[in-house]
Formats: sequence, C-alpha cells, structure tokens
Amino acid sequence: MRRYNVFVSAFSIAIGLAIFHFSRNLTSFSEDGIPGEAFWPRAIGSLLIVLGLLLVVQTAAFSSVDQDREVALGSPAVRSGYLGGLIAFIAAVVMQWFGFIIAAALLMPSVMYVMGERRPLVAGLVTAATIAVIWFFFTRVFNVNLPAAVLFE
Repeated sequence: MRRYNVFVSAFSIAIGLAIFHFSRNLTSFSEDGIPGEAFWPRAIGSLLIVLGLLLVVQTAAFSSVDQDREVALGSPAVRSGYLGGLIAFIAAVVMQWFGFIIAAALLMPSVMYVMGERRPLVAGLVTAATIAVIWFFFTRVFNVNLPAAVLFE
C-alpha cells in the first residue's frame, strides 16, 4: 500500500505542476480583480499538489496503519471507476466534435448506468434537468459560451 500511496502522490503532484505549466500564459486576474481563465485550473492544480503532499505526509507518518492492506486494482468497484474514466474521456472527445449538450446527454446517463441507476426515466429526467440548469447558468448568468460543435459550425 505504501508504494501505491507514493506513486499516487507523485502522480498527483506532477499533474498539479503540469496544470500550472500549461496555464502559465493565461491571465489569473483582470485589472478589476475579476478571476481570469487561469483561476480555476490553478485552483485545481493547487488542490492536487496539496493533496499529493498530504498523502506523502500521511504515508510517512502513519506507515504502520496501511502496512497490511491490500490494493485490489481489479475489484468490481475499481473497474467501475476505470469505466467511468473511459466514458468521461469519450465524452470529452465527443464534446470536441458535437458540443456540450450532446456530449453531456451521452455522458450523464452512461455514468449513471455504471453507478447502478437502471431506470431510464430517472436517468433521462436527471440528465435533461442538469443540462438545462448548466446551460442556463453558463449562458445566461455567467455569459460564458458552452463548447460548440465543430461539425455544426
């Protein structure tokens, strides 16, 4: 378990640092003090770095606690996580070509199915309501355009 903790913490810190590297040319704040496009990526990068460092501290300070624990990377719960990550990756690719609404309409019910929701009406209503709320807040309240479909431009 200790070896996995060190790997995960190093990976988390590396991803956090990569986020800072790739957002280096984005503006953090405008002249008015309004957060710019680098604000949220850097907040997430900072969180990944801090959590990675906390995991290193926990692994070093409490190494005897996790000493006898096994890591089951092939368990059904972990395989569901892998499948959810794959679905999210596919949705990101679909979003590039077909836009946010279609990608979200495919992503949400798929993840709900992986998590055990088997009622199509519930999955459909939750998906439609979530997409509607996201669309409303981003386009009307925040004045931010959602990713548009490249194929439909």
